[in-house]
Amino acid sequence: MIERQEDRVLKAFTGLEGGMVASGSTCGVVTGGALGLALMHDNVLKERGIAAEVAVLSLIGEYIRWFEESFGSSFCRERSGVDFYTTMGQLRYFLPGDRVGKCLWHIRGAMRQLHIYQEKDLPGMGLEPKEIQSEPIHCAQAVLRGIRDRTGIGDPLLERLSFIFDGGVGLQGGICGALAGAVMGINLLLGMDIRDTSYFQTLKAFVVGHINLLLEKPIGEPEPFGVGKSVVQRFRKEAGATECHTITEKAFSDWNNFQGHISSSDKCTGLIELATTEASNAIKRLI
Repeated sequence: MIERQEDRVLKAFTGLEGGMVASGSTCGVVTGGALGLALMHDNVLKERGIAAEVAVLSLIGEYIRWFEESFGSSFCRERSGVDFYTTMGQLRYFLPGDRVGKCLWHIRGAMRQLHIYQEKDLPGMGLEPKEIQSEPIHCAQAVLRGIRDRTGIGDPLLERLSFIFDGGVGLQGGICGALAGAVMGINLLLGMDIRDTSYFQTLKAFVVGHINLLLEKPIGEPEPFGVGKSVVQRFRKEAGATECHTITEKAFSDWNNFQGHISSSDKCTGLIELATTEASNAIKRLI
Protein backbone atom coordinates (compact mmCIF):
# COMPACT_ATOMS: atom_id res chain seq x y z
CA MET A 1 0.00 0.00 0.00
CA ILE A 2 2.80 2.42 0.83
CA GLU A 3 5.18 1.33 -1.95
CA ARG A 4 8.08 0.63 0.40
CA GLN A 5 9.97 -2.63 0.70
CA GLU A 6 11.65 -2.67 4.09
CA ASP A 7 12.78 -6.28 3.87
CA ARG A 8 15.25 -6.12 6.76
CA VAL A 9 12.54 -4.90 9.13
CA LEU A 10 10.23 -7.67 7.89
CA LYS A 11 13.02 -10.14 8.60
CA ALA A 12 13.18 -8.92 12.19
CA PHE A 13 9.43 -9.45 12.56
CA THR A 14 9.72 -13.19 11.77
CA GLY A 15 9.54 -14.16 15.44
CA LEU A 16 6.38 -12.20 16.24
CA GLU A 17 4.10 -14.87 14.73
CA GLY A 18 1.76 -16.60 17.15
CA GLY A 19 2.02 -13.92 19.78
CA MET A 20 5.83 -13.64 20.08
CA VAL A 21 7.53 -16.90 19.08
CA ALA A 22 4.11 -18.57 19.23
CA SER A 23 3.89 -17.93 23.00
CA GLY A 24 0.33 -16.62 22.69
CA SER A 25 0.81 -12.95 23.53
CA THR A 26 0.04 -10.01 21.21
CA CYS A 27 -1.03 -11.32 17.80
CA GLY A 28 1.42 -10.84 14.94
CA VAL A 29 -1.39 -9.24 12.93
CA VAL A 30 -1.53 -6.54 15.62
CA THR A 31 2.22 -5.95 15.85
CA GLY A 32 2.55 -6.11 12.06
CA GLY A 33 -0.26 -3.60 11.70
CA ALA A 34 1.38 -1.31 14.25
CA LEU A 35 4.57 -1.35 12.20
CA GLY A 36 2.57 -0.62 9.07
CA LEU A 37 0.99 2.44 10.67
CA ALA A 38 4.41 3.73 11.69
CA LEU A 39 5.73 3.24 8.15
CA MET A 40 2.71 5.07 6.72
CA HIS A 41 3.70 8.13 8.74
CA ASP A 42 7.46 7.78 8.55
CA ASN A 43 7.99 11.12 6.84
CA VAL A 44 6.10 12.90 9.62
CA LEU A 45 8.03 10.93 12.22
CA LYS A 46 11.32 12.11 10.73
CA GLU A 47 10.09 15.72 10.55
CA ARG A 48 8.28 16.04 13.89
CA GLY A 49 10.08 13.54 16.09
CA ILE A 50 8.57 12.99 19.53
CA ALA A 51 5.30 14.77 18.80
CA ALA A 52 4.70 12.45 15.84
CA GLU A 53 5.65 9.38 17.91
CA VAL A 54 2.99 10.32 20.45
CA ALA A 55 0.43 10.70 17.67
CA VAL A 56 1.35 7.38 16.03
CA LEU A 57 1.08 5.59 19.38
CA SER A 58 -2.41 7.05 19.74
CA LEU A 59 -3.34 5.78 16.28
CA ILE A 60 -1.92 2.34 17.06
CA GLY A 61 -3.97 2.25 20.26
CA GLU A 62 -7.07 3.02 18.20
CA TYR A 63 -6.17 0.22 15.75
CA ILE A 64 -5.72 -2.29 18.59
CA ARG A 65 -9.05 -1.35 20.17
CA TRP A 66 -10.71 -1.81 16.77
CA PHE A 67 -9.05 -5.22 16.46
CA GLU A 68 -10.27 -6.29 19.90
CA GLU A 69 -13.80 -5.09 19.26
CA SER A 70 -13.86 -6.87 15.89
CA PHE A 71 -12.17 -10.16 16.83
CA GLY A 72 -12.55 -10.47 20.60
CA SER A 73 -8.93 -10.12 21.73
CA SER A 74 -5.52 -8.94 20.56
CA PHE A 75 -3.84 -11.92 22.26
CA CYS A 76 -3.16 -15.00 20.15
CA ARG A 77 -3.83 -17.46 22.98
CA GLU A 78 -7.29 -15.99 23.59
CA ARG A 79 -8.28 -15.86 19.93
CA SER A 80 -6.92 -19.24 18.89
CA GLY A 81 -7.57 -21.06 22.16
CA VAL A 82 -4.48 -23.24 21.68
CA ASP A 83 -1.02 -23.69 23.18
CA PHE A 84 1.55 -23.95 20.37
CA TYR A 85 4.06 -25.41 22.81
CA THR A 86 2.09 -28.66 22.99
CA THR A 87 1.49 -31.28 20.30
CA MET A 88 -2.26 -31.29 20.85
CA GLY A 89 -2.36 -27.50 20.67
CA GLN A 90 -0.64 -27.44 17.30
CA LEU A 91 -2.83 -30.23 15.93
CA ARG A 92 -5.98 -28.42 17.05
CA TYR A 93 -4.83 -25.19 15.43
CA PHE A 94 -4.32 -26.78 12.01
CA LEU A 95 -7.10 -29.40 12.11
CA PRO A 96 -9.79 -29.37 10.92
CA GLY A 97 -8.83 -25.86 9.77
CA ASP A 98 -11.35 -23.59 11.45
CA ARG A 99 -8.82 -21.86 13.68
CA VAL A 100 -6.11 -21.27 11.12
CA GLY A 101 -8.87 -20.15 8.77
CA LYS A 102 -10.06 -17.65 11.35
CA CYS A 103 -6.56 -16.18 11.52
CA LEU A 104 -6.52 -15.73 7.75
CA TRP A 105 -9.90 -14.00 8.02
CA HIS A 106 -8.51 -11.66 10.67
CA ILE A 107 -5.52 -10.84 8.47
CA ARG A 108 -7.95 -9.90 5.71
CA GLY A 109 -9.98 -7.70 8.04
CA ALA A 110 -6.90 -6.01 9.45
CA MET A 111 -5.55 -5.21 5.99
CA ARG A 112 -8.85 -3.65 4.99
CA GLN A 113 -8.79 -1.52 8.15
CA LEU A 114 -5.18 -0.46 7.59
CA HIS A 115 -6.10 0.58 4.06
CA ILE A 116 -8.72 2.89 5.55
CA TYR A 117 -6.11 4.30 7.95
CA GLN A 118 -4.11 5.56 4.99
CA GLU A 119 -6.66 8.36 4.71
CA LYS A 120 -6.60 9.29 8.41
CA ASP A 121 -4.68 12.22 9.80
CA LEU A 122 -2.47 11.70 12.80
CA PRO A 123 -4.32 12.66 16.01
CA GLY A 124 -2.96 15.26 18.43
CA MET A 125 -0.30 16.77 16.21
CA GLY A 126 -0.79 20.11 17.97
CA LEU A 127 1.37 18.74 20.78
CA GLU A 128 4.74 20.44 20.60
CA PRO A 129 7.98 18.67 21.56
CA LYS A 130 8.68 21.26 24.27
CA GLU A 131 5.69 19.88 26.18
CA ILE A 132 7.32 16.44 26.31
CA GLN A 133 10.55 15.33 27.96
CA SER A 134 13.36 15.65 25.45
CA GLU A 135 14.88 12.17 25.78
CA PRO A 136 12.15 9.55 26.08
CA ILE A 137 12.89 5.93 26.88
CA HIS A 138 11.62 3.26 24.47
CA CYS A 139 12.09 -0.25 25.89
CA ALA A 140 12.33 -2.11 22.56
CA GLN A 141 14.63 0.55 21.16
CA ALA A 142 16.89 0.37 24.23
CA VAL A 143 17.27 -3.39 23.77
CA LEU A 144 17.92 -3.13 20.03
CA ARG A 145 20.58 -0.47 20.57
CA GLY A 146 22.17 -2.56 23.28
CA ILE A 147 22.28 -5.58 20.97
CA ARG A 148 23.89 -3.49 18.22
CA ASP A 149 26.50 -2.12 20.63
CA ARG A 150 27.41 -5.62 21.86
CA THR A 151 27.20 -7.62 18.64
CA GLY A 152 27.26 -5.23 15.70
CA ILE A 153 23.86 -6.57 14.56
CA GLY A 154 21.29 -3.82 14.11
CA ASP A 155 19.11 -1.78 11.80
CA PRO A 156 18.57 2.00 12.14
CA LEU A 157 15.01 1.98 10.76
CA LEU A 158 13.93 -0.85 13.05
CA GLU A 159 15.40 0.96 16.04
CA ARG A 160 13.69 4.21 15.10
CA LEU A 161 10.26 2.62 14.62
CA SER A 162 10.45 0.30 17.63
CA PHE A 163 8.78 2.94 19.82
CA ILE A 164 5.52 1.31 18.64
CA PHE A 165 6.07 -1.31 21.39
CA ASP A 166 5.92 1.29 24.19
CA GLY A 167 3.61 0.22 26.98
CA GLY A 168 2.90 -3.15 25.39
CA VAL A 169 2.26 -1.94 21.78
CA GLY A 170 0.53 1.41 21.49
CA LEU A 171 0.29 1.72 25.32
CA GLN A 172 -2.29 -1.09 25.35
CA GLY A 173 -0.55 -3.42 27.79
CA GLY A 174 0.38 -6.23 25.39
CA ILE A 175 3.75 -7.85 24.74
CA CYS A 176 6.61 -6.25 26.66
CA GLY A 177 8.73 -4.03 24.44
CA ALA A 178 11.98 -5.32 25.95
CA LEU A 179 11.12 -8.89 24.97
CA ALA A 180 10.00 -7.75 21.52
CA GLY A 181 13.34 -5.98 21.08
CA ALA A 182 15.24 -9.16 22.01
CA VAL A 183 13.31 -11.32 19.56
CA MET A 184 13.58 -8.79 16.74
CA GLY A 185 17.31 -8.38 17.34
CA ILE A 186 17.86 -12.13 17.02
CA ASN A 187 15.78 -12.25 13.86
CA LEU A 188 17.84 -9.57 12.16
CA LEU A 189 20.26 -12.49 11.95
CA LEU A 190 17.98 -15.56 11.79
CA GLY A 191 14.73 -14.25 10.30
CA MET A 192 13.31 -15.06 6.90
CA ASP A 193 13.98 -12.96 3.80
CA ILE A 194 10.38 -13.29 2.65
CA ARG A 195 10.72 -11.89 -0.88
CA ASP A 196 13.73 -14.14 -1.63
CA THR A 197 12.30 -17.32 -0.09
CA SER A 198 10.42 -19.87 -2.19
CA TYR A 199 7.11 -21.39 -1.14
CA PHE A 200 8.75 -24.71 -0.25
CA GLN A 201 11.53 -23.04 1.73
CA THR A 202 8.90 -21.08 3.63
CA LEU A 203 6.89 -24.22 4.32
CA LYS A 204 9.98 -26.09 5.51
CA ALA A 205 10.97 -23.26 7.84
CA PHE A 206 7.42 -23.11 9.21
CA VAL A 207 7.31 -26.87 9.90
CA VAL A 208 10.77 -27.04 11.46
CA GLY A 209 10.07 -23.98 13.59
CA HIS A 210 6.84 -25.39 14.99
CA ILE A 211 8.46 -28.77 15.67
CA ASN A 212 11.20 -27.00 17.61
CA LEU A 213 8.59 -25.40 19.83
CA LEU A 214 7.83 -28.91 21.09
CA LEU A 215 11.41 -30.06 21.69
CA GLU A 216 13.85 -29.44 24.53
CA LYS A 217 16.75 -29.55 22.06
CA PRO A 218 15.92 -27.97 18.67
CA ILE A 219 16.67 -29.91 15.50
CA GLY A 220 18.56 -28.64 12.47
CA GLU A 221 20.34 -25.31 12.13
CA PRO A 222 19.54 -22.47 14.55
CA GLU A 223 16.25 -20.86 13.49
CA PRO A 224 13.86 -18.22 14.88
CA PHE A 225 11.56 -20.45 16.91
CA GLY A 226 14.14 -22.78 18.43
CA VAL A 227 16.34 -19.87 19.55
CA GLY A 228 13.50 -17.49 20.37
CA LYS A 229 11.66 -19.97 22.59
CA SER A 230 14.50 -20.12 25.10
CA VAL A 231 14.65 -16.31 25.27
CA VAL A 232 10.89 -16.06 25.84
CA GLN A 233 11.00 -18.73 28.56
CA ARG A 234 13.93 -17.10 30.35
CA PHE A 235 12.24 -13.71 30.21
CA ARG A 236 8.93 -15.08 31.51
CA LYS A 237 10.69 -16.82 34.38
CA GLU A 238 12.35 -13.59 35.50
CA ALA A 239 9.49 -11.16 34.76
CA GLY A 240 6.63 -13.47 35.74
CA ALA A 241 4.82 -12.70 32.47
CA THR A 242 5.38 -11.50 28.92
CA GLU A 243 2.71 -8.76 28.91
CA CYS A 244 3.42 -5.18 29.93
CA HIS A 245 0.20 -4.72 31.92
CA THR A 246 0.98 -7.76 34.11
CA ILE A 247 4.67 -6.94 34.58
CA THR A 248 4.05 -3.29 35.49
CA GLU A 249 0.64 -3.79 37.12
CA LYS A 250 -0.39 -0.61 35.32
CA ALA A 251 -2.70 0.54 32.55
CA PHE A 252 -1.06 3.55 30.93
CA SER A 253 -3.42 6.43 30.29
CA ASP A 254 -1.14 8.26 27.87
CA TRP A 255 2.43 8.72 26.68
CA ASN A 256 3.50 10.89 29.61
CA ASN A 257 2.11 8.35 32.06
CA PHE A 258 4.20 5.62 30.43
CA GLN A 259 7.34 7.74 30.32
CA GLY A 260 6.92 8.60 33.98
CA HIS A 261 6.89 4.91 34.80
CA ILE A 262 9.65 3.65 32.51
CA SER A 263 12.04 6.40 33.58
CA SER A 264 11.73 5.46 37.26
CA SER A 265 11.16 1.70 37.23
CA ASP A 266 14.07 -0.43 38.42
CA LYS A 267 12.15 -3.53 37.33
CA CYS A 268 11.82 -2.33 33.74
CA THR A 269 15.48 -1.28 33.70
CA GLY A 270 16.43 -4.76 34.85
CA LEU A 271 14.27 -6.43 32.21
CA ILE A 272 15.76 -4.26 29.47
CA GLU A 273 19.20 -5.43 30.58
CA LEU A 274 18.04 -9.05 30.78
CA ALA A 275 16.53 -8.96 27.28
CA THR A 276 19.63 -7.28 25.86
CA THR A 277 21.96 -9.82 27.47
CA GLU A 278 19.91 -12.88 26.47
CA ALA A 279 19.60 -11.76 22.85
CA SER A 280 23.23 -10.64 22.58
CA ASN A 281 24.50 -13.92 24.00
CA ALA A 282 22.30 -15.89 21.59
CA ILE A 283 23.61 -13.87 18.64
CA LYS A 284 27.25 -14.23 19.73
CA ARG A 285 26.83 -17.99 19.75
CA LEU A 286 25.67 -17.80 16.13
CA ILE A 287 28.23 -15.42 14.60
